[in-house]
Order: sequence, then C-alpha cells, then structure tokens
Amino acid sequence: MLTRPNGISFRGSLGFLAVFACWLSLSSPNALAQKKKQTGDLKAPEPGYVYPPGGKAGTVVDVRLGGFDWTPDVQFFALDPRVKIETTGEQGPIIVPPPPYWFGAKSTLTSALLPREQPAKITLPAGMPSGPVRWVVASASGAGLKTGVFWVGNEPEVTEEAPSKVIQKLPALPVTVNGYLSRIEEVDRYRFSVAKDGPVTCELFARRLGVNMNSALSVRDAKGNLVADAVDTDGQDLAVTFAAVAGMEYTVNVNDLDFRGDRSFVYRLALTPGPQVTATIPAAGKRGETRDVEFVGLGLATGKPKLESVTRKITFPADLKMDALAYRLETPFGTSPAFEIPLSNLPETLAGPMAGQPITLPSAVTGVFDQAVTEARFRCEGKKGDVWNLAAEARRFGSPLDLTLAVLGADGKELVRVEDLPGTTDAGLAFTLPADGVFTLVVSDQSGKHGNRAAVWRLSAEKAPRDFTLSTVARLNVPLGTPTDLTVKVLRTGGFKDPITLTIAGLPEGVTAPPNLVIPADKPELKITLTSLETVPASASLVTITGTGGTGAEALTRQAFAPIISNLGVRYPEEERTTSILMSTTLLPRLKLVAVEADGGRKVHRGSTHPAEVTLERLNDFKGEVSLQMSAAQSYQRQGITGPDMIVPAEANNAFYPCFMPEWLETTRTSRMELIGVVKVPDAKGRTRYLATPMSGRITMSIEGSILKVDAGTKEAKIKPGETIDVPVSILRSPKLSVPVKLELRLPEGLTGGFKAEPVTVAPGQATAVFRITCDPAAKLDGEHVLTIRGTALQDGKYAVVSEAKVTVEAPAK
Repeated sequence: MLTRPNGISFRGSLGFLAVFACWLSLSSPNALAQKKKQTGDLKAPEPGYVYPPGGKAGTVVDVRLGGFDWTPDVQFFALDPRVKIETTGEQGPIIVPPPPYWFGAKSTLTSALLPREQPAKITLPAGMPSGPVRWVVASASGAGLKTGVFWVGNEPEVTEEAPSKVIQKLPALPVTVNGYLSRIEEVDRYRFSVAKDGPVTCELFARRLGVNMNSALSVRDAKGNLVADAVDTDGQDLAVTFAAVAGMEYTVNVNDLDFRGDRSFVYRLALTPGPQVTATIPAAGKRGETRDVEFVGLGLATGKPKLESVTRKITFPADLKMDALAYRLETPFGTSPAFEIPLSNLPETLAGPMAGQPITLPSAVTGVFDQAVTEARFRCEGKKGDVWNLAAEARRFGSPLDLTLAVLGADGKELVRVEDLPGTTDAGLAFTLPADGVFTLVVSDQSGKHGNRAAVWRLSAEKAPRDFTLSTVARLNVPLGTPTDLTVKVLRTGGFKDPITLTIAGLPEGVTAPPNLVIPADKPELKITLTSLETVPASASLVTITGTGGTGAEALTRQAFAPIISNLGVRYPEEERTTSILMSTTLLPRLKLVAVEADGGRKVHRGSTHPAEVTLERLNDFKGEVSLQMSAAQSYQRQGITGPDMIVPAEANNAFYPCFMPEWLETTRTSRMELIGVVKVPDAKGRTRYLATPMSGRITMSIEGSILKVDAGTKEAKIKPGETIDVPVSILRSPKLSVPVKLELRLPEGLTGGFKAEPVTVAPGQATAVFRITCDPAAKLDGEHVLTIRGTALQDGKYAVVSEAKVTVEAPAK
C-alpha cells in the first residue's frame, strides 16, 4: 500500500488538471527571477544522483550523493519527513568521465554534467512502502531547480561490485541490484539461477531515478542462447518475463541503448521469481470497495511467458491519504512484483459492448481495445453551465494506447477534441456545457497498439466540485536584505468564489511575510512580498503554504503544491509535485568572472596545457582568494579535457587557468571550457560560506597536432611474477619543446602494486630511452593487462605536455 508524504491528497480530475495549469504558469525560468542590490550572478548547486540509488526500508544506507556545482556548505533535504540524510565525509573532486570517448558525429553532443560526490547515509524507517524519496539541495548561492531521487525497496538488495572481468554472481531471488554504467561502452553482467521451474521477471529502471538513460536488457542461458531481451525506446523503463529452468544459470546483461555511461547512469535491476502484471480491469479501484479484478500479464495463468489473465477478489483500502494499492499477485508459479492500482472515489464500472452506453456522473469506466474497434462512446445528460472534469487515461496505467477524447453535442456535431496533455499522452479537460441535453463522450486510440487484453483505458467524468487548488514555485531564492516576491496562484472550480486566507510555515531565519495574506474572491493569485534581514546568516528550509476558504461546514483547507523535475519516465504528472518549497536566503555576490578570449578560437596543441586568461571583478569590497573550477555544465563531449581547482591569490584581478588537452582530441572540432569562481565569505554569525559565480563567456580552443609523442617499441610482452621487461621508448618533440621528458608507469584500476617501474628522465635532444617494468613476485595477474607509459614535459616550466604509449603484457599464473 502506498501513501503520499507531506500530506498530499489527490482528488481525481481536479488535481489532474491543476497540475498542468501549474506547469504551464510556473515552470518557466522566470519563476526564480530575483532582484539584486548588486550586479553579479550566483550559481546555485543542483542535485544529481545517489549511489547506490536505492535501499531497503528499515535500514541505514551508506551512499555517495552526486551533484553539480557543489560547494562545501551545501545542505541536503529529503522531501519526505520520514527520511533522514546525513553527510559522513568531505566532498570529493570534480569527476571527469574516463575513456573511451565519443569521436566523430557523437563528439558534438552535449557533454554530461561533471559531478562532485559527497559521502552520506540515508536512514529509512521500517514499514516504508516502495517508491521514490525526493531530495533537494541549497547553499549560500541559492537553491537548485532540480530534484534528486532515491528509491525505497522491500526486497533483499545488493550493490554492483567493483568493475571486473568476472560476471557478478547474485544471491537467491528475489533480489534487487543497484548498479551504474560508469563509462561509455560499459555492459554490466549478473548471473543467477532459480530453485524451481517457472517465470522470472526482470525489471530495470533508471529514468524513474532521473537518469537520462534508455536501458537495454538481455538474458542468456548457460549455453549462450538468448531467452529474453528488451530495449526502452519509449523512455518508460522496461520489464521482461521469461520461463526459467531450475538449476540453469542465466546471465543478465545491462547497458544503455547507445552504450552511453558515466557516474550518473545509476539503475536498479529487480529480479523476481514470478509472473508480471501489466494491467488490471478495472484500471482503478474505488476506496473501501470489494470486487473482482481481472489481472492481465505474462505467465499469470500457466507460468509461460505469454499474455494471459486471472481474476481475484480485492478489497481496496478506504484511506483517503492513500493514492494507490501496491498489489502482489500470488500464483502457483510465484508472486509477481508489486503492481500499483490507483485508488479513486468514483464508482468504477466496466465498458459494455453497447455503442453509446449511458453513464451518470460521477462515473469512471474501464475499457479494453482488444479487438479491431478502437473507439468507445458514452452518453451523458447535463445542464447548461455545468462544468465537467473529463479524463481519458491509458499511459497512467502502463497501457500502450495513445488516447484522444471528444465531446459531441445532441446533434452529433463535435464540440471539442483533446489529445496529449503536457507531460503525458493521456487526454483531459474541464468542459462547460453550452446547453441542456445529452452529450456523447468519445474515447479513441491513435497508437495502433491495440488488439490485446493489455490495451486498457479508463474514462472518468464528474462535475467539477466546489473546491480550489493552490500552486506556487518549488524553489525560491531570497537575497538577504532584498524584498522578494512569491506568487501563489489559485484554480477555483464548482462555483467556489470565496476569498482564501493563506498561512506560511517554515520560513528561513530572518525572512518574514506580511500579515493577513488573503487571495481576494475576484483574483486568481496573490503576490507576496517577502522581506529579509541583512543581519542574519544565509540558510535554507522547507516551506509550506496553506490556504483556507469558505466558512462553517463548507470551509476548505488546501496546501499549495509546486511542480518538480525528477522522474524522466513519468506516467502521471500529478505525481511530480510537492508541498515542500525549498527556500534559500543568499548572500550578496562578490565576483564577476570573464573569459578574456571568450569564443576567440585560440589554437592549442593536443597533449598540451593552454593557460587561458580570465579577469576577476571583485564586488562588495571582497579581496580574498578565489577558487577557479570547472563548471558542471560544459559544451560538447569532453574527450578528457580537464582543469584543476586553481586558487587565485587575494586581490589579484586576473589569472591564467590551465586547460589540459589530451593528445587524442580531434583536430576537426573546437573545444571549450566553462568555469565557475568560488569565494569564501563569513555570514552574519561568522560561519564560512561559499559563493559560486558562473563565468561570462567560454574559453574556446581550436585543436592542432601534438608537440610531443611517446612511442613504445614493444607493444606486447609476456611477463611472470618477479620478472622484469625492458621496453624501448622513442620520444619525438617539436622544436617548441626542447625540455626534459619524464617517463612514468600508469596502471589501470585493480593493478596498483602489481607492476612497478622507476621513472626515467629523457634529456633534451635525447630521442630514445629504455623503460624497465617489473612484475611483483606476489602478484596474481592471470591474463592480459594494458599498461601505460606516460611522458610529461613542462612547457615554460609549469604547463604540462603529455603523451602516452600502451604496452599489453600477458602475466600467467605463478
């Protein structure tokens, strides 16, 4: 059973339509616009991902929180008050994706954001239902727009082991694997077996975690035969079911459709020994009702991976705070993964064979386009001026249909037709009846994916209730000492015309709202001017806004909600909202950062370091040090371009930021670097805070050929533990680089200490050297390993020029 945190209660079509109204009016970038006393911008931190991306209810999970443009003073908030997030260590460095990299056409794609990671622990209370926990971040620079996701499960969980050539063996099913695709071309592999014959369901999801990943999954048996595969081309995550044989070992392969990958490509793979439910008829259940429900899915009746159905008598919970029943269907062939059946307050009926079936409002009808017919009509009587909330839904229930909804007048003429609402392929509208009479509601499909029992749809129709819905923004930045406007909008329905009194709870320290906040009866919104003291420290908090309208028995109380961005595979946009507004007070900006040669196209050699000049304009009497750092957002694929966290001394007004260009960069493209400047300042209580400022312009570099080339005369060699091999190395330099070259051994992950080599310095004018590599006597290094000989020269005595040579060594067992 599922409950929605933060006191959110969804009320049929009213909430459904209000969400879209809120998205249209509040999701623009101007929603966070703020007046500034001083010139300059601040870069707010953004949440990203969590690894592992989920955990079992009732446990404390050690995680790495990943995010973008973070500073050491970032605060973390869980939007579910039952969950606690606590940091356990210091933030790490900016993470640049390792090779391989895209070249050619894909190299012009937008680069993945560059994260930092923060060790933390997440405490999940016992009894939490499966589902998302959303989290947000803020700092003295402001509150980020995005929302992170951590998933709560109720089955045994394991975490992907360190990258290895060996397929990871899983414990007994059911089990959920938390993994991530750390780099381009990565494929994760897991092996398992089952105790008895029967269906096994594999669920793989990443988009629900906020990851822009189109998953691909395949299953092979011990003989290498493909037994199941699927690709998430619809962006809705995926699940497959296959018939497993007891004792047979199966291997699951997980990758992205385009073989993308980086630290943010986290996923959850749930393996369950049981069938898969794909739909229910009816598609929703009336609260408190007991009735027969037809379950449709794979392996439900016979255990074979084919679409079939069974019927069970279900009692739906009467709890108004619950939005859905998470039901696990028990069969002789195992128990299915939980399937969510939405709960409603409407009479839930089934569509009959009669064309023009009469219905009476309020009503909800579930139908199936399992034949050639893809249209259903319903006749309903109403009076002029009535407002009907209508919704035709399929995607909400996981159905493949793409619905349209039309209303016909008594004369059969079409009065209105609607298709996709924002964020979904489902349809809905609030329709005002133009006259007394009988109207026809027409539900039709335009997907072409009908013809089976899973092609379920649901029509709901009810008179708009006397009610109201409040909406606002999910994030608000309040500069200390500066008035800031917060707008609360109201959507009134069913003739509700009363004024609405607002109360605000949880404002950050030093922030106040005017007394007697009222949205007048004739107004659709109220602009609230918040004031903040300059004498308080910057802080952030979760704020709630409550509205009360009407009197006596007709009084209504509602919380304001705001749209959030987290689930990239959302089926029902009403789920993507919160009643918790993250409000952050911010300090005055202290810096303007400008690229001197922004988009100037300076020519830079591959394998070298480009010192790019930037200017620093100090604001509000700031004279301290500035840390120049790579921005999380960069243009194009990085291909390994990096830069350090560089300290600019106090009072300095210009600096040269070292941009390192790897020797494998394409010379057919222009590469760019974006920076932020981070300063430390005390707040009103003397605590150190950090302000991040984005750079104006981008450092732009046109790539030319290398000025250093290191080549290994030996490409392949055999070596035993305790042995040493001599690798002849040639060094080619441009006349621009008449300096020593230092040769060093670089080892891949997992080989540290397995091989050793003393550094070799090659003098100017010397073109060859011998590099000696020793295999540790105690090493167990069966197989082939690629070692790197790195050559480094310092141009102008401080800017690195680097070239690398690869040597493949075969190390048999001792």
